[in-house]
Formats: sequence, structure tokens, C-alpha cells
Amino acid sequence: MSTAPDPQGPPRPSHSPTATATATATAERPDVARALVSSPLPLPTTTRLALLVLVAGAGASFATWWWLVLGRDNWPRAQLACLPGTDAAPDEILARFTGCVNDVRLAQSAVVLCGPLALLALAVLCRAAGRRLSLWRWRAVPDRSSALARRLAAVVPEGGGPRPVLWVRGRGVGIRARASGTVRRPRIVADSYVLSLSDRSVDAIFRHELAHLRLRDVGRVRLATAAGWLLLLGVTLPMVVALARDPGLLGAGLLVRMAIVLVVVLLTLCAVLRVREHDADLAAAADPGAPPDATAAHIGSALAPRRTERLVRSLGLATHPTPAARLAVLADPARSWGLSSLECLTTGLAAGLVFTDLTLLVAALMPDHTQLAYMIGGLLTGWVVAGVVTVAWWRAVAVGHRDASGRRAAPAGAALGLGVLLGSQLAGRAAGDWVRDTGTADGLATALSLTQVPRVQALALGVALVVGGALFALWSTSLARALGATVDGPRSAPACAAAVGLSGLLLAVPLGSWFLFARLTAARAAPGIRWAVIDTPWWVAGVLTAVAGALVPAAAARGARLAGTRGARQPRPLVLWAAATVLVTAGTGWAAFGSEPNRAPATHVSGGSEASVTPGVSATPGTAATPTDSVNSPDPTASPASGSGDRTVPLDQLPLLPPKAERTDALRSDTALVCRALSLGGTAVWTEPRRRADMAQLLGGLDDPVLRAASAVLRRAPSGPVDSHAPVASVLRCDLYFRYGR
Repeated sequence: MSTAPDPQGPPRPSHSPTATATATATAERPDVARALVSSPLPLPTTTRLALLVLVAGAGASFATWWWLVLGRDNWPRAQLACLPGTDAAPDEILARFTGCVNDVRLAQSAVVLCGPLALLALAVLCRAAGRRLSLWRWRAVPDRSSALARRLAAVVPEGGGPRPVLWVRGRGVGIRARASGTVRRPRIVADSYVLSLSDRSVDAIFRHELAHLRLRDVGRVRLATAAGWLLLLGVTLPMVVALARDPGLLGAGLLVRMAIVLVVVLLTLCAVLRVREHDADLAAAADPGAPPDATAAHIGSALAPRRTERLVRSLGLATHPTPAARLAVLADPARSWGLSSLECLTTGLAAGLVFTDLTLLVAALMPDHTQLAYMIGGLLTGWVVAGVVTVAWWRAVAVGHRDASGRRAAPAGAALGLGVLLGSQLAGRAAGDWVRDTGTADGLATALSLTQVPRVQALALGVALVVGGALFALWSTSLARALGATVDGPRSAPACAAAVGLSGLLLAVPLGSWFLFARLTAARAAPGIRWAVIDTPWWVAGVLTAVAGALVPAAAARGARLAGTRGARQPRPLVLWAAATVLVTAGTGWAAFGSEPNRAPATHVSGGSEASVTPGVSATPGTAATPTDSVNSPDPTASPASGSGDRTVPLDQLPLLPPKAERTDALRSDTALVCRALSLGGTAVWTEPRRRADMAQLLGGLDDPVLRAASAVLRRAPSGPVDSHAPVASVLRCDLYFRYGR
């Protein structure tokens, strides 16, 4: 496009007193606005709406799990049907049992996935019904022959698709005009009193509403609005009523988080509605048939806001920007293509809310590769984040916006990382210790709250995110400059899409590793288990990919300099990148090896040997940790069948498993006591040959085919590597025993 803005910045209005400068600035503004609204790059309204719908989908998936999985006791009939009924080879028994339980959890994940799909389907239905209901409620009728209809026909551009039909409201005033309908059947709904306005004002109003139709934001905004209302009425209010009737141990935490998330969704929706007005103003001003400054003159004639409107705007709940803000964007069209720290914070909040539920669904598809599932979750979430912030920084660089400078991009990136931290703690999964408070180690229940972990470790995780976000912001803006981001042309949408894809690859392992570290830290996992997160080929391959991706801006800038391309700059500041990388590495190291001042007391588990108790984690060599126990655990001396299996006691009151010489036949045959010893033993009962042999003897003495099969597998090679099926099946079997009493 010949009217694309200069890479160093779009033309800005001149403040020179000369008439020539004023006329030049007036002529340039429509050209800049036309270039922005016709750019193949996604407009700000598009990216923010997508993020808003994702947050609503995350809330729907959590609610579906709450009602249809956890509320139905994790489907006891389906899980108990996995218990083997006939004798078979030990390996076959273990494979069938773990495969069956994993299939049940996969089915539960499919049910959870139905929540966002149902929300989307209902939002589409509400959007379709809302158009009809609004016309009926307003008593609107089509008008094709009045003076208003002729004014609308006069401003509709030729060859722009289906011509919109004017509908006039029979009652109610206050909206002036509103875009409605669909792309195939567009409508402009107007109040009858608009006829009393001047032709210039009527034309400006109609051009603004036609711009909404051309930008196709009417349907998307209504879809997002419907999703927000459904999230409130169909998800939040029913859960509030249920928690008010039976709050339990998680009620307070869930209620507070739901309230905060709803406020965030509401504020984001209002911000989207304000942004779409700026886009429509620019599109109306860029109309070739519009007189110069017609849109600005109409906006400037608006009445001063009343006290109530000023209060609503101060709270961030206004759905329309102030006239002053709209005039500022018209005077400097590139102003709307920035990315503030507040928007980055909101994007991070959304990413933190989405990640856990998304990753748990992925983990259900690959139960034997939890770490890989977290990396895939990081990749998908990274693409979501890049679809908002990378695109926004690309737009900012393309128009020379000051938000793309290092001094403003780095704080915005830090806000992005802070938002991810806050979002992870505002998610429903962080409302408490799900393993403790629901009495289950189900794979879809996980602990993520960092409020009860040592402050130094929580601070290290937070610093890693904040610094990592700042690094990502500097990298994104440097990549956009190195690739020569433009508003249109081959270096606009295609190059931006490539940058988004590369950003997802760059964020996959850091995001996935951080959330897995946070999960293990929240569960008070031992340092050795946390070390296992990075002691894998997936982590090494991901880090190498991230390092290679981080060098892309420098390589692109060097190639551009060698080719003599104008405008390419060396990415800066490399010194800051190096220092921040050291900080991130130090934070990761502390998360993996940091001391735990609140470590649980040692407990005699077997044969008089001591093992450090790691509440909340039982890990299998070569696999990720699985939450299996908690500080408050069912009394192992109480038989679940007797009805007292739900009673909880503090960890320091749990009975100790006596040495072999003092064990009676009753103790050896008590499944609850042996399972509790297995849980409290942590990884030592699988990795130490002596402890493994002792545990194999205990499991072999129980009247349970799964645990006897695990015992047989453990006894094959007392000092060799452990077959992962044995510990995984043992943990799953004990979980079913504690949950259902058999």
C-alpha cells in the first residue's frame, strides 16, 4: 500500500502555527488511519477478544470438572471396574489396571472439555437469539424510504458487500445508532430522534456504525459478551450457591478467586469495547467519501460526561472511551497500536488461568509422560500469549510506537510475567490442597498454591517469571525490528505469523517447566524430584530450542546489515539479556535445590530406617511426581470399610510402621497401613534395594491382585532399575482403596 506509515513512525499532526503545516497534517491523518485499518495485521480488538474467550473457556472447564467429575466422586463404578477379577501374569495385571484407570481419566478429561464447547455453543445461540430479541424489545421496524434511509444509502460505499438495512426503534432513546445483524444481513438500528440532527452528524454516525460492520467486530463482541454473561450466570452463581450451602475446606478460597476473576473478565470486556470504538473511528475517518475532520467534529460536539459517567470511567467500567481519548487517537492514529503494562498484566493473568486446566487435559492423553505434557501445555499457552503480545509489539514496532522501545517494553514484559504468577494463583486449582481436602490423588486434582511454601522459594519462582517476561518483551521487539516489521506488505502478516510461531517454541519449555516447578514446590517435593524436571531429554531439547530462538533477532539483524537493508538495527541491550539470564538460571537452581526450612519430620517407615517424609508427592523414577498424600491424611489404622476412612489426623499423629520383629499378621494384612507406609516412604521405597525388598514383601502379603502383582515385579531385580508399572499401579490402587474403601 502506498500510504503505509514510515517505519520510524506515522505522520503526526503538526503544531506549527502555519496554515501549510496544519493542512498537511490534516491530509496525512486519513492516509495513516486508512493504512492501519486496512492492514493485514490483526487489530487490537481481535487479539483481546480471543484472549477473553479463552479465559471464559478456562472457567467453564474448571466448573465442568467440579460438577461432573469431582461432584460425582470421580465415577466410582468406572474406576472400581478396573480392578482385575482373574489371575494373570503380573505384568499383564499391572498393564490392564493402569491402562483402565488412565482410560477413565481420559474420559473425565473429555467431559471437562465439553464445558468450553458447551459455553461456545450457548454463546452462539445467545448471540443469534439476542439479535431477534433486541429488535422485538426496541420495537424496531425496517425503514427503506425515509430521509434517514436515504442518508444511510448515501454514505454506504459501493462494492462493499451486502448493503445494510436501516431499522428504526419505536421506543427508547439513547443509543443514537448501533450496528447489528450479520455479514450477510447487516443492519443499522437507529433512534427516530436522529432525524433531528444535522446531515453532517447523521453521516458521521452512520460512517462509524458502518465501520463496525466492515471490521466485522459486531458478532465477535457479542459472542464474547454472551460468553461473559454465561460465565457469570451458568458457572459462577451456581458454584457460589453450592459453596454457600457446603463451603468445605476449599469454599473460601474458591469464592475469593471467582470474584477476582469475574472482575478481571469484566474489566477486560469493557476495555475491548473501548478499543473497538477507536478502531471504528479510524475506519470512519479513513473513508474516502468523508469530509476532512468530519468524524473529529462529530466527536467533539458530544456533551460533557455527567458525574455518574465519570465515576464509571474511573472504575474502568465504561464501554466507550471519552471524547478526549477518541480525539487523541484520531489526531495520532498510531496511538491505538501500543501495548501498555496493564494489558500485558491482563494477558499474563489469562495465561495463568488457562495453563493448568489445559495441561491437565493434555496430560490425560499421555499419562506416562507428564513432563512432556507440561511442555506441550507451555507450547499451546505460549502461542496464546504470543498471539496477543507478540502481535501487539509487532504492530507497535511497525508504526514506531514508543511502547516498542526498550524502556517501556521491558516493564511491560515484567508485568506479563507477574500476571502469569497471579493468574496461576487465582486459578481454581490454587484454591487449596485438593489432594488433602478432597481425599484423593486423582490425576485431575493438583495442588498449585504457593501461599504455604517457603517464602524464598516462592520469591525465586516469582522473580524468574518477572525477569523472563522482561526478556521476552525485549526479544519480541528486537525480532520485529530485525525483520523490518511493517504495516502492510510481505513483512507484515506473514512475518508476524512466523514470529508468533517462533515465540510459542521459545516459551514452551520455560512456561511448562515453571508450572511443573510450581506444582512440585506447592507439594513440598524433595529437591531430587525437582531436579528430575530438568534432568530429561525433553528439557534439554527445549532449552536448546529456546537458546537458538533467542539468537534469531541478532542473526536477522546481522543479515539485514550485510544485505544493506535500511532500518535494521542491532538488537539491544545484550548486556541486560545476559544479566537477566543469570538471574533466571539462579531462580531455577534455587527452585530445584533450595533448602526447605519447614521440611516434614522424619518417620520410621521400614526396618528401623529413617526416610524424610515428603507430603503431597510420591515419584516414580523416570516419571514426573504424582500427588498422593498430604499433611492431613486418613487414619491408616481405621479400616475404610468401617466408615471411618474419611477421618483426618495430623501427620505427627500417624502411627509408625514397626520394625519387622514387631509386625503381626494383622498389621501385615492391613491394606490401609501398608498403603500409608508406601505413601510416606516417598521415592526411597522404590530406589533403595533394601527398602524395595521390604516393600515388596509387604505388598505380597496383601489380599489384592494388583499389589501382589507389583510385589512380584519388584522381586525380580531387587537391585536393578524399577519397572515403572509397579510403583504407578501401586499408587493408583492405594488411591482407589482410600477413596472407595475397597
